[in-house]
Amino acid sequence: MVLCLGVMMTFVNVSSTISALSPLQDDLHISASTLVWVSSAFSLAVVSLVLSAGTLSDLLGRRRVFWAGVLLFTLGSFIAFLAGNAGLLIAAQALMGVGAAAVLPSSLAIVSHTFADPHERTGAISIWASCAGLGLAIGPLAAGVLLDQVSWHAVFLTDVVIGLITLILTPLLVSESKHPTRRFDPAGMVLGTLAVASATYAIIEGGATGYGKPVIIASYVVFAVSLVAFVRVELRHRDPMLELRLFKNASFTTVMSIGAVTMLAFVGISLLTVLYLERVAHENALMTGVKLLPMFATYIVVSAFAARLVQRLGIAATLTTGLALMGVGAFALLAAGPFSGYGAMWPGLFVAGVGSALLVAPSTAAAVNSVPPLEAGMAAASVNMFRQLGSVLGPSVLGTLVTTRFPRLLHDRLASAGVPAGRVDDVIAGITRGGTSRPQASLAHAVSAAYPQAFTDALHLGWLVAGIVSLAMTVPTALFLRRRRPVA
Repeated sequence: MVLCLGVMMTFVNVSSTISALSPLQDDLHISASTLVWVSSAFSLAVVSLVLSAGTLSDLLGRRRVFWAGVLLFTLGSFIAFLAGNAGLLIAAQALMGVGAAAVLPSSLAIVSHTFADPHERTGAISIWASCAGLGLAIGPLAAGVLLDQVSWHAVFLTDVVIGLITLILTPLLVSESKHPTRRFDPAGMVLGTLAVASATYAIIEGGATGYGKPVIIASYVVFAVSLVAFVRVELRHRDPMLELRLFKNASFTTVMSIGAVTMLAFVGISLLTVLYLERVAHENALMTGVKLLPMFATYIVVSAFAARLVQRLGIAATLTTGLALMGVGAFALLAAGPFSGYGAMWPGLFVAGVGSALLVAPSTAAAVNSVPPLEAGMAAASVNMFRQLGSVLGPSVLGTLVTTRFPRLLHDRLASAGVPAGRVDDVIAGITRGGTSRPQASLAHAVSAAYPQAFTDALHLGWLVAGIVSLAMTVPTALFLRRRRPVA
């Protein structure tokens, strides 16, 4: 229960922050490029530090690192509540990301250590993963209520309350455990963090400003150099932070890839759906959260039964089915048109929710069960890193596809409606600078008709790519995933 509270807290922040982006942008008067970092600073910190945090939890004590992570996360949430400018809010999100990086692998390692039997462990991990979905579901609902009654500042108080409860209960109910022979790998930690951080920064910033800028190219150079150095160091270290030899086994590598693809599709579909509901259907934050429930609530319910399905169908069949359903759900969302209503959307969300439930917990359990018990912490940190990388790629890649295609589609529709070329450019510039400026009265009708159609068509491309990536991943999953443990 305590570990699940900690995990739920981290995911509440993800979905509640997305729900609060529009009001906080209006209140703080921040640009679209800066707004990207309000949510992405959290993801950058998590994906960069989660592997190192997993190693530290093995060395220093998993309960100790978990408690410290909850403390940092709670502190960051309180700072975000008090933030009066974009810089402080982004810094608070980064601090929350540091805390989440400690919470995720340590909590999963404690679960793996507590439940030694593989079947029991799979069931416990299913509960652990369902609480992540519960956090994603609670976030928009709580944010919607607080945004309606108070302000965006209050959105971050939800995690402060959960964090304080978790801080009190952890020393009372969670047992301490360590890896008995784990050694410190400082070079691996530094190089691994640098490699992941530089690549993640390039993905996020490149998606917002363009991938051809010198700073983005430099980031990829840093990534390449640090990655090569990391591999050399880890292969020579007697007790590496990441056992790279495990990746020689196609099954282990496939599980890591599934983790990344799952979160790319899950978070990407969620974000695109939020954009549709808020910008096309003009729903408020609370109704947006309610209308996401077919995906999030289904994920929570089906996750509770995922362990039983694995026992009956096998891990490969379960994960292949989950990926296929995720892809079908994404394709089904293409039925949502600019004026079609919610009835065309919820079936796709429902199917995607079932698919994600068959992926998140089983793939996590497959990673942990595929290594010896003493390496469970490393496996937990690895799968969390790949999942977080996927959660960064989802909004960055799919969001970039939408934001780059939308202006072109809107330009074409306005031009087809007879709007003069000069006026078209002015309207698009006003909308893409933040969407707060309104067109002239003479253009209002043309824009009101063209905007939802162009935006929906742009979202369709994002959903289409999410579906294709999910279905493509079914091939290596069916071919390479096996039950046997890889040999280190």
